[in-house]
Parts: sequence; structure tokens; C-alpha cells
Amino acid sequence: MKICFISEAKSIHTQRWASSLGKAGCNIHLVSSSEADIQNVKIYHLPIYCHNPLQQIFNNYRVKRVFNEIKPDIFHLFGLFSMSSFGTMLLTRRLNNLIISVWGSDVVRTTNRESAKSLFIKKYLLNKADYLISTSNYLTLEIQKYLHRSIEIDTIPWGVDLDKFYPESKQHDQEILKLGFAKKLHKIYAPDIVLKAFKFASDRCNKKIILRIAGDGPMTSHLKNEAMKLGVANHIDWLGWLQTSNDLRKFYNSIDIFLMPSRRESFGVSAVEASASGLPVIASKFGGIPEIIINQENGLLVDPEDFEGLGKAIILLAENEELRLKMGAKGRKYVKEKFDWNLSVDKMLKIYEKFKKEKNN
Repeated sequence: MKICFISEAKSIHTQRWASSLGKAGCNIHLVSSSEADIQNVKIYHLPIYCHNPLQQIFNNYRVKRVFNEIKPDIFHLFGLFSMSSFGTMLLTRRLNNLIISVWGSDVVRTTNRESAKSLFIKKYLLNKADYLISTSNYLTLEIQKYLHRSIEIDTIPWGVDLDKFYPESKQHDQEILKLGFAKKLHKIYAPDIVLKAFKFASDRCNKKIILRIAGDGPMTSHLKNEAMKLGVANHIDWLGWLQTSNDLRKFYNSIDIFLMPSRRESFGVSAVEASASGLPVIASKFGGIPEIIINQENGLLVDPEDFEGLGKAIILLAENEELRLKMGAKGRKYVKEKFDWNLSVDKMLKIYEKFKKEKNN
């Protein structure tokens, strides 16, 4: 089956999907405005976006010419791309057999208000699709808010490779318990709440705890200054952005509890990776997170913004090793059942076959 992906080649999510589906036997062609080398994939590096309207029309003409050369069975748009451009609208105009995968941040608002332009583009693209794929039940409900016609929506979560994320024997000092946070240092992921909760727990916990932060972003300087003000700077390891899955696996296996108190989260792949690594997860009960973390089973859920609640949850797990290990084991088992990457790929292949069959009938 020949599939034409429209996505950013530099995206790790695009690379995983395109490479895995190519390996599974699909003939994958990727049209992208960024470059990369992806195994099992033929890439067409073409400019898709431009602020100059005339140049945008010319770019669109070049891409459409490539579409006609490829002649795929299915066009698959991965993500709605930038809301600052009408390029994707032009690109998908008159495309048949179009599947759109929505990733989360491309649909879920980061603020309470949405611009008229963003709303218009989202509605146009989502209603242009013949089939929609989301990453969580929560995201499916968000998508439906933009639809004015009936379109089938399937859910395929961001699975993880269980051969890359797995628990290893802990080699670090068992007298010191390590908390971990791995996200972009952006307000929506609440790293400031992590610091406040860490301070709260440090002052009350009977166990010595430290915090390891993996990530970078616009809040980096502010957070380091805040850590100084709170008096916890000497108990925090700032690791920066971890580039590879191997780096992430080592990170997860260097900590005892994973924290993810996001203010907004359509899915939460970090929670899946941490659970696959045998860690209990303390996270906010927002968006798609409760589909991954079952409260009191493989982790604990707290209200967004509630740093005291997060701090108390840290103390509970920090002072109870048996509970930590029990939750971590249940998390690994749950990921095997629900979020194995191979299951995600198999489900996508079945959707392709079903979609092609329906279109041919």
C-alpha cells in the first residue's frame, strides 16, 4: 500500500511512524518542509509555508505536482501544522482519501481564548478529512467540538518501544530518593509547581530527596532563580534536554518517582515511558493523563496547580518503598497491555486496510 505522509521529517513522532510503517511493508513517501534521513521512507524536501502569498501559491503548486507523481492510495497528514499559516489548507484542498492524525497541541488550546484565525483553520482541516485519528479519548472529545459533519475518529495512543524503555537494577544510593521531571520547561507543563512541591516535601519528608530535571525551555532561568529563593537549589540536578531514547531510559532508571503535574496535556507520552520503566507516576488529573495513570494503581493523581497535594503525594511514596515498587510493577504491566508501540503500529495498519477497502467499495 502506498502512503503519502505530509508532516515534518525532523519530528521524532513522524520519524517513528514513517519508519515503523515502512518496515511493516507500507510504501511510505514523506513530503516535508524539513530534512531528515528516515529508514524505509522516501522523502521529498519541499517548501510548504511562506508568508508571501504569491510564493505560497507557487510552493503549493510544486507540492501538488509531487502528489500527482506519487499517486498514493492514502494521503496522511500528521498534525495540523502551524496555525500561523494557511499553507496546510491550500495543501489539502481537493485531496481525496485523506486521513488526519491529530497530535494534541495542534488542537488543544494552550489558553482559554482562541483566535478567529486558528478556529477557522482547525475547523476547515478537521472537516476536510475522510478519517481522523487521535491519541486519547480526551483528544477525541476535543476534536468533535470542531466538526460540523460526521467523521469517523479512531484512537491510537503514542505507544512506547518496550525494548527501549524498561526497568533496570537501581545502582544509585538507596538512602537518597530521587524524583524526576522530564518535559519542556514551559508553563503548561508546570515545572514551577514541581519546584514548590519539592520544597513542600523536602521540609516534611522523613526521607532525604533530590530532584532531577531533564529539559530546557523559556522558563529555565526563572526556575533556577526560584530554586535559589526556595532554598532547594543544592538538591536539584539540571540535566538539560535529553536527545535520545537511550538518554531518557538512563534518566528514568536513575530516579524512583516520576512527576508530571501538567496544566494541559492531551496524552502524556512521558508518563507512558516512565511507567514502562517501572516507575510510579504522580501526575495531574487533566486531559488524557487519567487514561494512562490509574489513581492508586500505577500512580497518584492530583489536581492541577495543587503543589501541596503533589508534595503530599511525594511524601507518601517516598516513605513507602513497598507501595512505590508495587505501583511501578503495575505501571509496566499496564503499558504492556495498552501502550506497546507494536500494538499502535498494528492498529494503524488495520485502519489503512479498512479505509482503503471502504473507499474501493
